[in-house]
Amino acid sequence: MKKLLALVAVLAVLVLVGTIWALAPRDEGGAVEQQPPPTQIATTAPFEPDVVGLDAIPATDDPDAYARAIAGVVLGMDTRRLAPGDYRDVLVAEADPTLSTKGRADLFRMLSERIPTDEQWARMRANGQWSTWVSRDVQVPGSWEQVVITGQAQPGWAFRNVTGIQTTHYLEDGTARTTSRERTITIGMRCPADGAGVERCRLNLVGINVIP
Repeated sequence: MKKLLALVAVLAVLVLVGTIWALAPRDEGGAVEQQPPPTQIATTAPFEPDVVGLDAIPATDDPDAYARAIAGVVLGMDTRRLAPGDYRDVLVAEADPTLSTKGRADLFRMLSERIPTDEQWARMRANGQWSTWVSRDVQVPGSWEQVVITGQAQPGWAFRNVTGIQTTHYLEDGTARTTSRERTITIGMRCPADGAGVERCRLNLVGINVIP
């Protein structure tokens, strides 16, 4: 019972960090922000028309590689040629098949908060907006590490904080611009282990705020 209560508490915290996706204009004709802006690293660069692919999620049992790939999809969206449903389909297909009905509903809600609405997408597309993501570091959240140490984690469950640079490309008054900033995202997954019931890493949770 103690283990169950501890796990429920951890899940409650992880669900709470999935705060509502907020998109607001940067300025007149500027980039549409995907979150309140973190520290800006660089601005203004050539506009490169590369398409961000959706085939980068590997069938792997390595939680670090899997977390990096999920982060790349979530933070590397391209509104010019793709649609919100394209990203939704890819991420939903990664859902952990062992999740409960409530667990799946929580995951899908978090994904819907991460993926812009059709109206927001249209605004971003009008700006020629797309993002690239380069991960720099992957770490186990300290709070989850404590759950694992005390033996309260479900089989195969893993959480990773992925930190990297997101670069957003857009057009402002016909001029190509970019903004780059450091971001961290928490990815929850279940990977192969005794009693896990999965053949590869599968998605459980996508945080918006970072799990400490």
